[in-house]
Amino acid sequence: GEAEPVSKLLFEMIKSDSDSVILAFQIAFDLVESENQLFIVEVKKHLPSPSSKQEEEKYEGMEVDDPHPEIEDEEMKSNLDKLLLILSGSFGINMSLSFMFKQCNTDFLILSNIKSAVETRNSVLHNATVVSHALMNAGTTNDSFLRDNLEWMGKASNWGKFSATASIGVVHKGHLSESMSLLQPYLPQNGTNSSSPYSEGGALYALGLIHANCGASAGGNKSAQGQESSGEEGQDILSYLAKAVRSNGSSEPVVHGACLGAGLVAMATGAEDMYEDMKNTLYMDNAVAGEAAAIGIGLLMLGFGSSTSASKGALTDMIAYAHETQHEKIIRGLAIGIAMIMYQREEEAEPLVEQLSRDRDPILRYGAMYVLGLAYCGTSSNLAVKRLLHVAVSDVSDDVRLAAVICIGFVMCRAPQQVPKLVSLLAESFNAHVRYGACMAIGVACAGSGSKEAMDVLEPMMEDVIDFVRQGATIAMAMVLMQQSEAKVPKTKAFRAKVAAIAGDKHQTTMTKMGAILAAGIIDAGGRNVTIAMESRAGFIKMSTVVGLALFCQHWFWYPLMHFLSLAFTPTLLIGLNKDLKMPNQWNVRCNNRPSMFAYPKKLEEKKEDRNVRVTTVTLSTTARARAREQRKELEKKKENVANMEVDTPHVSKSAHVKFAEGAEESKGSDSGPQISAKGKKKDTEPNSFTCPNPSRITPSQEPHVEFDMGQRYVPIRPNGKPIGIIMLKDVKPGEEEDVALVEPPAKNSERADGDVQPPEPFEWAPN
Repeated sequence: GEAEPVSKLLFEMIKSDSDSVILAFQIAFDLVESENQLFIVEVKKHLPSPSSKQEEEKYEGMEVDDPHPEIEDEEMKSNLDKLLLILSGSFGINMSLSFMFKQCNTDFLILSNIKSAVETRNSVLHNATVVSHALMNAGTTNDSFLRDNLEWMGKASNWGKFSATASIGVVHKGHLSESMSLLQPYLPQNGTNSSSPYSEGGALYALGLIHANCGASAGGNKSAQGQESSGEEGQDILSYLAKAVRSNGSSEPVVHGACLGAGLVAMATGAEDMYEDMKNTLYMDNAVAGEAAAIGIGLLMLGFGSSTSASKGALTDMIAYAHETQHEKIIRGLAIGIAMIMYQREEEAEPLVEQLSRDRDPILRYGAMYVLGLAYCGTSSNLAVKRLLHVAVSDVSDDVRLAAVICIGFVMCRAPQQVPKLVSLLAESFNAHVRYGACMAIGVACAGSGSKEAMDVLEPMMEDVIDFVRQGATIAMAMVLMQQSEAKVPKTKAFRAKVAAIAGDKHQTTMTKMGAILAAGIIDAGGRNVTIAMESRAGFIKMSTVVGLALFCQHWFWYPLMHFLSLAFTPTLLIGLNKDLKMPNQWNVRCNNRPSMFAYPKKLEEKKEDRNVRVTTVTLSTTARARAREQRKELEKKKENVANMEVDTPHVSKSAHVKFAEGAEESKGSDSGPQISAKGKKKDTEPNSFTCPNPSRITPSQEPHVEFDMGQRYVPIRPNGKPIGIIMLKDVKPGEEEDVALVEPPAKNSERADGDVQPPEPFEWAPN
């Protein structure tokens, strides 16, 4: 019902004047950023297709005023084409991908040091390093470290191999056009027996991670720049994964990967045919495949609650089957799946919370806490917080108490400054699970904030006596310190050093080391160009971020779910686009603060070993005695000279002393101009402001200091909007020639980050 008025409004705007068209594009980008795939699909359904004349005639019969009939049809079609391209999501993804690829600032020496420090035989730490690499390069398409260490990667076995293959999907997240060719060597081959089911399952999971939340929202449109959008491809990926769910019933890892992948691609679409396939997999009562099918159903029906007959039936079936099956993994998957279906349903979830929280099975009570946390996510509901706090101190199951504390972070994510104070007493609990939950609650709510209060609670917990509490505190601290510079938050440098020390310390337990390795990936995630943002620029709770964090918290029970954290990453970019969806090179913004406050961390320098071996020369005893005699004579001469020397102190007037002191004060007090250091070299002072070109990295802490320059040729269509994300620009001098750049995603065979350049195409040279 709400989608149709939005479609009408957007269609009216693109038929209007130039400013209205640009504003329509800005609204479309804001809609895509809200990540509500189903709503965007409905908006697109009510818009006419520019290629279909019948649909246009049908739409023209509706009551839509046309205030500017003089606009040519071709221009309106072009505008509609661009609008559909933006709503498809593929254009925004290509821009982010291009930015992440070009601006990637990953320090591969950190990964090399971790790889050297980790024992080869320890599969837990090996997997943690692989996941850390994936998070560190999420969305950058830079997989050079993997290609340089294929032998080391090959040491993963069984589910470790599944996770390692899935990590390719995290690195190439959003690389929609190249996903099948990238994963072709690992995907199941038709008509052949599975040689490595774990790799094949991991590849299907990776396919889902690349296309997460993009399966149905795209439409097959061509952009103004000649780019094909990936709508049809998204549908092909979905049908490919659905076929994999149906046809690989005998292979657990393959079905597991296919269910997770299909759930990710079809997230929040409520596709009933896909639900039937996953339900059949669930009823096979296979522990591993059943768990993934339950999570997949939750992703598919995300946020539907009991609003449709299919989702209502799914809830009833899932609760009934949770009481029938004997497999804990399936019950846990169902509990999380039910929680995702009730996402943001608020009061509608109350009867279900009451029913599950009174269940004898602790896993279903665990699910009740997540139902409560996700249903009231971002509402700061006193009722929900009160109930979660009550369970956190009263339930007999440690896991239920842990879940209750973590879900406080989801409920309070819009008021992060209150969370450290709220869980500070729980952080001192005698129960280690509650302390771990307090860490993760702070990590979820205060991610990327650099909050001093959050760090004050987490810092002592990094020295906790229980290893998994130290793990949780380290991971949460990394979340809080994402994109915080050493100049702005001095503790960042000490934390990075501590993480490196823990990873290389042989006396630390495996759990603590695992936390430190994951923390190294999280704090530098996405080539140091992403953060975890629970809210969009327009103030909506970001669905993908909530799902990613909720499922990342389940890595406690099933480690391949760590990769879901990549869904929570939001690129911290500022890109300005003109009406043709191209980037003007002349546009920039001003940041009114010092550059060091928001700078990238310095990369590590490789230690150079001094291989020069000192050769000791043989000295005769007579030579040594002669040298000693000469040294004694020289010393005696110096003493005599000092005794006979008279020192004259020059007369300096008092006024000169005063002038010198005044000059010193002036040079000390002045901020402008070069200063002279003790060594006599000029030291330039750091400027108090700087210019950010188009595109730029704008961190959340930098955003309040950034302002638009309204005196330029290009000005934002919304001057009061936040200076972050994709900004539509109005050209105040439309007649002049433009200096613009195209938006191009990194191609598979283009120049890679490791510096390998492809040879030029063959050509014939004909001399004059």
